[in-house]
Amino acid sequence: MYFFENESVSLYLQDMEILESFQSDKQQIILYLHKNLGKILVINGEIQHIEFYQQFYHEQLVHLPIAFIPQVKTALIIGGGSLFAAYEILKYPTIEKIVLCDYDHTVLDLMERYYSHVKDVISNPKFHYIEQDAHSFLLEHTGKYDLIVNDCFNLSLESQSHNKSYYKLLLNFASERGVCTDVIYKHIFEINTTHDSLKLLNDEDISYKLSLITIPEYPGIFHLQTIWSEKGVLKNIIEKPINEIQNNFLTNKNIIRYNMYSPKHLSYYFYIPTFIKNLFNEIR
Repeated sequence: MYFFENESVSLYLQDMEILESFQSDKQQIILYLHKNLGKILVINGEIQHIEFYQQFYHEQLVHLPIAFIPQVKTALIIGGGSLFAAYEILKYPTIEKIVLCDYDHTVLDLMERYYSHVKDVISNPKFHYIEQDAHSFLLEHTGKYDLIVNDCFNLSLESQSHNKSYYKLLLNFASERGVCTDVIYKHIFEINTTHDSLKLLNDEDISYKLSLITIPEYPGIFHLQTIWSEKGVLKNIIEKPINEIQNNFLTNKNIIRYNMYSPKHLSYYFYIPTFIKNLFNEIR
């Protein structure tokens, strides 16, 4: 069995077996097993995650924005049915509530059958799952959160389609010191999406930071993680985390185990290649 996405740049995977394949009420779902890379989730022909790759980016996706939050108590995840992001957030003893909105419970059911971390998340009383279309959820929901993770929308495309900034829309759900994060949908060499996303961020009266993030199983591999908040929340230069748990890590109080992310090298994550800096300067 082999698989590759219909993209100009994508992984070619072979020597796989199908663990499960079915059509839910909403989408086509296949879970493969690769002899070297573990389980691979594919939905509607797009790779959602590869088991042995996922920690490369889920740790950065969650822990990097949390570095700016003194105490993360509440979190909202849009999408993220694999529950890897929720699992990382639950590592913080300060967390009191995680709300995850995903429109297809069969993804969570499938993951629960094959992953122990999903069982841990679902059984945790701090975790709350809402099965709903993300657009309607954002129109109806009124909660406030310290951390908001978008793992659903192409924010640039949605902003253009609805003639309003989805960066600003997500920020409406942020608490006073709340922080939002997202991985730009296309890789950095897909210039139009990168350009449009940066322009949206630049045009809003908000603070934001960029980080190069490696996502091996997504087309193009190299993407930009965006972190944004209201003015004054993100520091211009951050040498060490504001988050108290990550600060404890710096003094060897290992409350949290990190495999890829490290609070000790925080400034490293905000190095932006000249290629991106030049593109950014074009829109300023």
